[in-house]
Amino acid sequence: MKLPAISKLKIKLPSKKQKLANKQVNVKSKDNTVQQWLPIQDISEGIEYHYDATPVTVVRVEPSPFSLLSDREKERRIGALFEAIQAIPGDMQIEAIPRPIDLDIYIKALEVKLKETEGKRKVILRGYTNYVRKITAGAEAMEKRFFVLIPGEKGNEDELLSKTKEFVGELARAELNAHLSSYQEILDMLFSFFHSPQAAFERAEEKETVTPYFNRKEVK
Repeated sequence: MKLPAISKLKIKLPSKKQKLANKQVNVKSKDNTVQQWLPIQDISEGIEYHYDATPVTVVRVEPSPFSLLSDREKERRIGALFEAIQAIPGDMQIEAIPRPIDLDIYIKALEVKLKETEGKRKVILRGYTNYVRKITAGAEAMEKRFFVLIPGEKGNEDELLSKTKEFVGELARAELNAHLSSYQEILDMLFSFFHSPQAAFERAEEKETVTPYFNRKEVK
């Protein structure tokens, strides 16, 4: 078989315009993958919008020193919380998201205080500073953030917000500190959920994310 001479071979290389078009297609494909991975389309006035246009309000509930209460107080709070959850029509989602705490700033403040302290107080403060360093080195400094997500009907955000505010009021009667999450708090929640390894060092995560799902009939 006689092969053609190299000088006669015609190799058509892609033009600059074709290269740019191929690059844009690749970037668009990656963006579509990310959009499918993240279900959130927009955040506005305490509401996150999913890609199917479903509005969802996010209520942040602060931790409460429950173990310090008497048995009677515990029973009363549990009953009030049960009534608050039962008052919400339809389903809700409760998220308990553990998140590592960055204590570097706190340790630096302790070191400054240590230089200014004398005597026995300095010995005690040095021991405490070393204790905090040990906790940080072992990644033991964790906090838990609690959120309640309440979905609503498409195009009916006013009713959803009204229902959510009533729920926050019911939680207050249960002696729980709760509020409609701000834009930044929703971003932090999403960031902690989807990017847990960086959550201790950046603001918009944790070794493990616990996301229990309940509807009002399952809470007993």
